[in-house]
Amino acid sequence: MSTVILFISYILIAMIFTWKYVDFIKQKQWDIKSARILLAIFISIIGLLLLAVRVSILGGIEEGEQKVVSLTLILGTVIIVVIVILSIWVMHLVRKMKYMQVTFQIPINDPNKGSLSEENMTCLVDREQVLNVQKVFEKPMKKKHLKESNKNYQILE
Repeated sequence: MSTVILFISYILIAMIFTWKYVDFIKQKQWDIKSARILLAIFISIIGLLLLAVRVSILGGIEEGEQKVVSLTLILGTVIIVVIVILSIWVMHLVRKMKYMQVTFQIPINDPNKGSLSEENMTCLVDREQVLNVQKVFEKPMKKKHLKESNKNYQILE
């Protein structure tokens, strides 16, 4: 039962970390592909450390009950893989909710100033900067207000 509680808390911590990680990516203007790989590595390392702690609490691989330890290792590894995939998917959804993904071409490299190996970069931008959603919602209200004000006048023939 303690193994289940440990991995449920691991799921919650991974999802909270993923939510905060998206804001950190936006703030630092990291490349999305690199940030995904870094997230997967970090979440899997934390999961493997938790799995190692749980196996050591059970008595270790050599001294503990072989069936319990091997079952914990197998199920723990499967859970870690599932949580890594889930966290990358949640990162994709959170990124779409909060920000827009923008890909731009890096200018031609100048050998005197150094060079970059990448030609394109994908960063996150606030939705308000790209769409300015408030203007979209305010325009129909102004038109509606004008139509209502015109109803007050009578047309004489």
